[in-house]
Amino acid sequence: MRYAMTGNRPKFLKAISVFFAEIFKFVASVVLVCMQERSIVKGLAEMYDQFVNKWRDALKVLIPAVVYTIQNILLYIAVENLPAATYMVTYQLKILTTAVFTVLVLKRPLSAQQWIALFFLFGGVAIVQYDQKVSNDLEKAERLAAEKINDPLATTMPTIEDSFVKLIDSGLETVNTTANQVDVAASQPQRVHEQNSIVGFIAVIVACCLSGFAGIYFEKILKGSNVSIWVRNTQLALPSIFFALFFAFAKDHAKIFSDGGSPSAVWSRMLFGFDWAVWTTIGISAFGGLVVAVVIKFADNILKAFATSFAILLNCVLSYFLFNFRPTMFFVIGACCVIGAVFVYSIYPYQ
Repeated sequence: MRYAMTGNRPKFLKAISVFFAEIFKFVASVVLVCMQERSIVKGLAEMYDQFVNKWRDALKVLIPAVVYTIQNILLYIAVENLPAATYMVTYQLKILTTAVFTVLVLKRPLSAQQWIALFFLFGGVAIVQYDQKVSNDLEKAERLAAEKINDPLATTMPTIEDSFVKLIDSGLETVNTTANQVDVAASQPQRVHEQNSIVGFIAVIVACCLSGFAGIYFEKILKGSNVSIWVRNTQLALPSIFFALFFAFAKDHAKIFSDGGSPSAVWSRMLFGFDWAVWTTIGISAFGGLVVAVVIKFADNILKAFATSFAILLNCVLSYFLFNFRPTMFFVIGACCVIGAVFVYSIYPYQ
């Protein structure tokens, strides 16, 4: 995801990528329902029964559908503004929000070890965010120092002749820039996106809160009925398709419908910036959504802890090779606190 959203490439529409991920998820869930029923006819009949005849029960998933859609859009914003490893560690705060909603919604108490683990989880994320702030400040200071070195006029008092020549050059440059503005804009590649770690951090925090609420709500729906997990996934994905499309039209209406145009032109603008990396990200996101449902319903707590820890380590390794990420001592300490907290929280449930 980080690779698809950074670099000198056209920026795709985030909500549209969520839209396609939900389509993939819906199609995959329909196929799995038919495989489960061992018949296409029986599978479609089962979905018709759950969607139409039991529509009141199907409406329960509308709330997690809209929440998950917003969360997925926020995660794109977070990844765009945070290094991949920092994002992955910070996103584990969803364990804290899930724990809070577990107590409030499911009325399920936590063990003393789990509360201690949540404290270390919060501390680990705080250390990682402090490390990110220090890195940003250092990078900003180095950039300012480089600008000072490259601009000798910034350190010496200009003469009258220098000022006059600079004024003439500035005027000529303005004329040339105005004359060639359209050609330059068309020929120049997209500018590299400037990271804003504060925006990224806020996006992660809100996404964690939404993830905690939607996860507990969906768990209550899954475990509170005998409806197949794949049927529930179709019920979750179908409204999410329309919610994602609504958010795309609401936020990016000007980009999608600029200068009107035929349906093919609108479709082309919706797919602007979609390359192999974006489509791969969409596929992984759709697959991840299916896995989340399976984890909620079936997975053992220790397995969840191993999966989370492996994901964090894999992110760090890939970031090292793909984005020249160099973990500092603060980051290593924070990441270890988070991984340890995940294990303790998972293997010491309330008895």
